[in-house]
Amino acid sequence: MGMRWETFEGQQYRTTARKEPRVTLGYKGTFYLNGIAFEALGAPAAVEMLYDGNRRVIGLKPADIKKRNAFVIKHHGTKGNYKRISAAAFCTHYRIRTPETILFDGVDLDSDGVMLLDLEKTIKVGRGSR
Repeated sequence: MGMRWETFEGQQYRTTARKEPRVTLGYKGTFYLNGIAFEALGAPAAVEMLYDGNRRVIGLKPADIKKRNAFVIKHHGTKGNYKRISAAAFCTHYRIRTPETILFDGVDLDSDGVMLLDLEKTIKVGRGSR
């Protein structure tokens, strides 16, 4: 009987700094951005959350922190450059559900400076709620 292999689509853990933008979405609706992704956005204090339901693409657009619909970007953890955006309300409104943490593959910025996060191009990187 032949083996039924499953290819692991994740990446090995790295101890050195990443050179590409990395954005993940946790099962509770929290986005995590590494320093490269945060700097690519222009290091804003907040973002507007955008969504294209036909293409299933999330957009992060730098925004004035005083705007009513601004989502504040906070530092995450005591070490490193990671930032977090608590976006449970956004995820609930658009019915974006992920039972485990996902990594967005091919994070990019459009010509308007909006970070594009394609829900069709993700890799499961966490085991979800416990």
